[in-house]
Amino acid sequence: MAAQYVSNGSGVSPHRGIVDEDQPKFPWKPGLGLLFGGAGWYWAGQAVNAVLLPAKIGQIDPQGKVAMVAIVSTVTMVISIFAGIIGGALSDMTRTRFGSRTPWIVGGVILGTIALLCFAFTSHVAVVLVSWWVYAAVYNAMLAAGCAWQPDQVAPRWRGTASSLYGVGHQAALQGAQVVAALFVTNIPTGVIISLVIGDVLSLLSVAVCREPSNTDVPREKFTISAALTNFLPPKDGGRDYWLAALARFLWMVPGGIGTYRLYTLTDYMGQSEADAGKWMSFMALLAVIAAVSCGIIAGPIADKFRSIKIPLGVAILTVGLPCWLPFFIPTTVMYTIYVAVSSLGSGVFSSLDQAIMTTVLPNPKNAAKDLAFLNSCGVVGNLCAPLLAGWVIHTFGYAGLFPMGFIVLTLAAICVFFIKKVH
Repeated sequence: MAAQYVSNGSGVSPHRGIVDEDQPKFPWKPGLGLLFGGAGWYWAGQAVNAVLLPAKIGQIDPQGKVAMVAIVSTVTMVISIFAGIIGGALSDMTRTRFGSRTPWIVGGVILGTIALLCFAFTSHVAVVLVSWWVYAAVYNAMLAAGCAWQPDQVAPRWRGTASSLYGVGHQAALQGAQVVAALFVTNIPTGVIISLVIGDVLSLLSVAVCREPSNTDVPREKFTISAALTNFLPPKDGGRDYWLAALARFLWMVPGGIGTYRLYTLTDYMGQSEADAGKWMSFMALLAVIAAVSCGIIAGPIADKFRSIKIPLGVAILTVGLPCWLPFFIPTTVMYTIYVAVSSLGSGVFSSLDQAIMTTVLPNPKNAAKDLAFLNSCGVVGNLCAPLLAGWVIHTFGYAGLFPMGFIVLTLAAICVFFIKKVH
């Protein structure tokens, strides 16, 4: 297998990136590395962010917990954007016998473990917040480096399958981490330790399986102030495809407010009691996991077989957007559940192919992690805007307005994908 940074004896230019001719068979080592990494890199962060952090804040400040969680979440997103970009750029510049990404993943495991242990065993609010924000920075830098394994070591012809493996791991972590962490909301230190063990083992397993090649023979660019600053800025030569992918990523996340206000939609719009709404939400979550993971497993290999990523990704986005009209015209819990189930099929495909299309539009293999981190940061900004837009829509049009909003925004996202020329 040839990799991006291998130049001695492989015939692969360190500045060209790996191409189809270099990789006639699917690269299972980086593929499985992305599978385990997709689960490991997200596990502890998701467990804490979604479950254990709110529980911890609730114990420390039960009266002001709602406002504090909102503030902490906003600061966390800002830190995530900058940490991902800076971490990605630094990993692009790293030269070691273990490659450019592995040191950041292993270092992230070590520093992240220390930060979350501090979080787990303190009740001082300042220490809790600082340790969590330190972890958020480390976690996003590690994630930016790890995601670059795909453009580094996987040829375009196999990126659908590789992205699918990563997507399955990612989905497993997003749902599984919450299920496990929810068992320990009254025993947060134990929940943090168990989440760390699962996340750290999977992350280190990803490194061991992938076995990133050395890149010590790749020359460094001559240091100048302007060159150093450029390493932390968006690509000047990104081209329309890169920015269309960035806009699609942003727009994909913007309708997330529909899920944020799902409980209130069920109670205030559809007339359910909180207890019944909770049961419906649990059932919706179960259907969503089954649908998303099932589609995620098969989407990548099918996309590779037919040599097409753009069309299934665009259709997947529309599959999430079109069902928004179901609960709009028939506002019942059954129709809302059908909407969630159908849209989850598209979400599973998107999760599987998203990384494939983003890595294909990257303009320069030398800056893959940094440029990929910028694309991911567009999703973070979209996620930050989601509850704000949803709140404005509810205030202006009521809960029913969420569903046309979702359809309109996701249709624009699909159009952006269809207009990308570099991806078939």
